[in-house]
Amino acid sequence: MSELKGKTALVTGAAKGIGKAVAIRLAEMGANVAVNYNSSQKEADDTVNHLKDFGVESVSYQADVGNLGQVTKMVEDVTEQFGQIDILVNNAGWTADRLFVDKPRHEWEKE
Repeated sequence: MSELKGKTALVTGAAKGIGKAVAIRLAEMGANVAVNYNSSQKEADDTVNHLKDFGVESVSYQADVGNLGQVTKMVEDVTEQFGQIDILVNNAGWTADRLFVDKPRHEWEKE
């Protein structure tokens, strides 16, 4: 399949689990995939290598999605590498005990 040929996807938490499955499906559909991970570099590298088997470009990017500075840098790096981000899959997350609509910006940063 090549419905997404020429498109770039950024998938957070794509080193394993649901994020990896989404990244694989996007690559099967022809998208280049930026694989975000926080602490699972080996798994992220394995995912990147697997995605390249589909004939797409894939690179891993370390960033903690709870850190605005790291996310900003990741987006800049992905954009520099691929030209743009066409698809964003916000798969990674962390537990917070407040509804996101009520959470002030400073609380989005993990400690």
